[in-house]
Amino acid sequence: MKFLKKVSLVLIALLVFTPASAMATENYDVQIIKGSSINLVAQASRVPVLIQNNYDTEVRVLVHVSTSNLRVRLPEATSVTIAPNSTVNAVIPVQAVANGDVELSVWLTSFSGVRLGNDTVITMHVIGNAEAIGLGSMGALVLLLLVVGSIRMIRRRKLA
Repeated sequence: MKFLKKVSLVLIALLVFTPASAMATENYDVQIIKGSSINLVAQASRVPVLIQNNYDTEVRVLVHVSTSNLRVRLPEATSVTIAPNSTVNAVIPVQAVANGDVELSVWLTSFSGVRLGNDTVITMHVIGNAEAIGLGSMGALVLLLLVVGSIRMIRRRKLA
């Protein structure tokens, strides 16, 4: 009985003090490099995702993106080819549906469906109608200047 206790204590100690990297079954040298948060100020745009390939051969992967809410529309997966020992900026087409904050969860898979590495979270602030607001305010400013100019010209004619 004492022998079983000692063996179980040794096994528990090995599991507790074994580093997480040693417990991982597979490490892949293709990974997503986390970037800063993104401000989307258009109805449609492309979100950059930086992917690094540390292999000596070309790699083709699928970039998957899911959202925390339905404020943006995204494709299911995007195919990316990465040259050996290089970094590529994959672009994911995004379409704004509503304004607000969105968290994008991004991960890589091989074409056979094997998940490569961990998920990366990208925060994005969506202002989908910023272009319309900007154009409308510029149009209103031009119209206001035309009205003020016309009023000034009519007053000058009456005085002369």
